[in-house]
Amino acid sequence: MVIARSLPSLEAMCAEISREAGRVGLVINPDKTKYMRFSASPFRRLVKGATINGVTYEGVVKFIYLGIFSNDNRVEKEIPRRILAGSRTYFAAISLFRSRLLTRATKIVLYKTLIRPVVLCGAEAWTLTKKEEQGLLIFERKIFRRIYGAKYENGEWKSRTNRELEEMNKGENIVKWIKEQMISWLGHLERMEEDRMLKKIWKGREGEDPGKDGKRK
Repeated sequence: MVIARSLPSLEAMCAEISREAGRVGLVINPDKTKYMRFSASPFRRLVKGATINGVTYEGVVKFIYLGIFSNDNRVEKEIPRRILAGSRTYFAAISLFRSRLLTRATKIVLYKTLIRPVVLCGAEAWTLTKKEEQGLLIFERKIFRRIYGAKYENGEWKSRTNRELEEMNKGENIVKWIKEQMISWLGHLERMEEDRMLKKIWKGREGEDPGKDGKRK
């Protein structure tokens, strides 16, 4: 990804990439390269495309690169996509979770190492609403109910309640894990050297554009 604050800056960066790539025989494929514009105004975000160094690139409102990037910088569509990917991974390994040869502890490890990373790739940078947190918890509880199984009570089999699942997992859940990773990422940002681009963005010193009230958008 190439990010710039203006189209002329983007053209200069793309020209440098093309020049360096050409030295080893590589060429930018215009059919696989898209253009997306960010703006606080929804009308300015809508673009059909852009011509950069004589090549016209298709304009898009979102694209996928390790996750969904949208021109309104929201994650509502990314989280359901991640949950779907996690569900596919779970059903691909369903025989392991149904197996009576594996202990519950082993199945928990399988979930945390095979399935949860698929769902939470890049989650350190998410901004979660209560609705999104609930969606993640529902996904995880379905898997835990498969792992722990139903309970036999008063002559009938009953599904385990959310409270029981939380107690069996000692209060740990997917949302708490995300928040722990957010704090860890924050510490990583704070420890970065001051000239790192991420540190500049985090501190708001690079390309700062305050509004009329003196606050950044």
